[in-house]
Amino acid sequence: MLTKEMLRSGLPELYAHRVRLRQLRAEDYPALERMLSDPLVIRYVNRIRKPVYARMRRLVAQIKVAGDSLDSLHFAVEWHGRNTGVTPSQLLGIASFQQWNEGTGEAQLGYILDRPFWGQGLATEIVEVMLKFGFGSLKLKRIEGRCQEDNQASVRVLVKNKLRLLRIIRSYDPSGEVPNVLVFSITQGDYA
Repeated sequence: MLTKEMLRSGLPELYAHRVRLRQLRAEDYPALERMLSDPLVIRYVNRIRKPVYARMRRLVAQIKVAGDSLDSLHFAVEWHGRNTGVTPSQLLGIASFQQWNEGTGEAQLGYILDRPFWGQGLATEIVEVMLKFGFGSLKLKRIEGRCQEDNQASVRVLVKNKLRLLRIIRSYDPSGEVPNVLVFSITQGDYA
């Protein structure tokens, strides 16, 4: 079982069929900022009503702080495998275990792909390898995945990876502009 103390020296590399996940590094942040500056990419990431640039800055700051403390594990997603015209070190997206609690064995799964890589099944591969790492190496007992109700692509990714709808967090916004959040979950027993 990997612990926070063991991971202070770095995250392991994880491999799926087409992608490699490695520790997010300082040199990844400019590409991450560019990716998160796309209004369609950041659309489903958080629900605050601020301009895209402010949302991007807030999210990048949260990623840095939580990653440094290992409250979250952030992986850069790169291409792995056959030649696709994408440079091997190009940041395709990120994948994370957020709010990782060693004591309870729980974490929240997150993933973001840059828009050119949507609709190719990469998110499904990423979630698959993150579940394997979470239940195998981290010995998590439960993994949660959240997405906005209108993000049907993420709903499909979570369902394909056998996460089940646990609850709905109702929007606090009476105007209906802020959608409900669907909370999915999978336990180690369900995964096995």
